[in-house]
Amino acid sequence: MMAKLAGVKTLDMVNGEITKVSYDGAEYERVGGGAQKGDLVLINDGWNFATRGAFYASVGVDPQGDAEIIDDYGETNSNYRPTYDIFRKVSASQPSLEDRVSTNEKDIESLKSDVAALKGEAKTEYVRIAKSEAKAGDFVKFPNATSSYLTSDKYYEIYRVDGCGDPQIYDDDGDSYDTCGKRFEVYRKVSAAEPKPERLKVGDYVKVVGNESGHYAEIDEIVLVKRDDKDFAPFHCEKLNGNEAGIFYEDELVRATDEEVAEAKDAEARAKFKKGAKVRLKSGGGVYPLLGFENGKVYSVCDNEVRRADGKNIEITQVGAPGYATPDQLELLPEEEAAEIEKWAAIGREVGEYKAGDMVQYLYDGEICEVVAVGEDGSVKVATQNHGNCTENQSSIELIAPVEARFDRKGDE
Repeated sequence: MMAKLAGVKTLDMVNGEITKVSYDGAEYERVGGGAQKGDLVLINDGWNFATRGAFYASVGVDPQGDAEIIDDYGETNSNYRPTYDIFRKVSASQPSLEDRVSTNEKDIESLKSDVAALKGEAKTEYVRIAKSEAKAGDFVKFPNATSSYLTSDKYYEIYRVDGCGDPQIYDDDGDSYDTCGKRFEVYRKVSAAEPKPERLKVGDYVKVVGNESGHYAEIDEIVLVKRDDKDFAPFHCEKLNGNEAGIFYEDELVRATDEEVAEAKDAEARAKFKKGAKVRLKSGGGVYPLLGFENGKVYSVCDNEVRRADGKNIEITQVGAPGYATPDQLELLPEEEAAEIEKWAAIGREVGEYKAGDMVQYLYDGEICEVVAVGEDGSVKVATQNHGNCTENQSSIELIAPVEARFDRKGDE
């Protein structure tokens, strides 16, 4: 069973944060962006079954792009990006000679393009890239800048990318600005000598940026390309909930980043857990932030948009303090089951909690009988009119009057 790793040694630290370690004869550097199988994962806060400050091996990547580890209980587990840091083997993270040559050639072409632009011979163009690909010399753009020292849709050159993978720029006042936790897009300068960005294809997650075709999606919504007709309006897309999104022109879509896709999928997963919905807790009970909650028990959703650093954004309630869970920790109950739970809760009981003195009715012939005893296995013994006392499974009877509501038993209480 692979759990937390022993023998991980710290090689370098910056401002109290580990930036390089060694393990099993290899060196690993802290990196930003998405996880890969084989990375080392340093646990921060927010994990139920992994030790804070310990290293684990990434055994895979979940559908949201997060690292999967074998936790302290031997189970495959994953969590949202802020709850862990990634360290990648140095040999795997260093570019090859061919990559360096290719990058240098692109930089040279970019410089040529800059000179041409200064001479009025060409217009500078930018192509959007994933945040994980950002490097010094690329550009950051804030679509909706809310700060007085930033301008919306202006390109700010990145002068470095820190150890957490966050681009650093200079704002409009000339001061250094850290993009950590901010909403932004990353672009790279291109020239006519560079190939055009790869055409969108079936299976790509894309961001909607326009609506001239009359599609059904919202601007900035993430949708999935399902078909490409390669005509004037080629792309047929689907919303994340499976509904049709419509037909799109090419310039109405851009390839979505991993971060945008993960955020959209999380929002879609939370959307079905509406306020008041009944849910069954599948995991995490008894551990912060679900102290006092039990796995397998049913609770009510109070809010599905609570913003927490650990990604546990669905608030569920019970008598006492609230608890917070992720969508994968909850099972949404069907309306029929939720209604049954509410019916029994109205008389202060769990579903199927019969008591002696209850009045029940047989489902197959309608005979009404009194409950005389209840077995430990939940079976119910009833007094029938013609066959004496009979032990029945709950599936053959239904409650029609609890003992507490019987006027003829008031004197027996």
